[in-house]
Amino acid sequence: MSKLSLKKLAVVMSLVCLPATASFATTLSVGVGQEKTFSLTCKSGNFVGVAQGKVGNHFQAGRWVHLTSYKITRLNGQKGGNKANVNLYASPAPNFIRNEHRAPSRDSMIQDGKWHSVALTRSNFVVASKKGELVVEFIFDKSGTDPRCHTSSVYF
Repeated sequence: MSKLSLKKLAVVMSLVCLPATASFATTLSVGVGQEKTFSLTCKSGNFVGVAQGKVGNHFQAGRWVHLTSYKITRLNGQKGGNKANVNLYASPAPNFIRNEHRAPSRDSMIQDGKWHSVALTRSNFVVASKKGELVVEFIFDKSGTDPRCHTSSVYF
């Protein structure tokens, strides 16, 4: 049996403690005038991305979503720069239209395993009486082809 170094143990524990990526659509019940928080995780290769934000339902403006923070962690000694992307997509559910309501980040998201603020918002994409759907996409930065992943959908 091999011994785990403290560094490897810390990485394993940080992954175990990450919010789970749903493999199916999650529903957040958000009534008119309410808002709820969400946390979504996805992994591709040696990168893990976590996004946090809020969804809400305004009686006049309809459904809205704010992505407020993100964290990108490189694993297993993965090299890469700080030109990653975190993109937010929101659309009426269940007939998701991927690029119609997109909020892209700058090409400068940091990959240091720490939380960073981001302000991505989509609103007015569906009336308050209908459901909304959101997807968060990560495009990680490394030499060669950039790996990407997206979270499972959240309905609200």
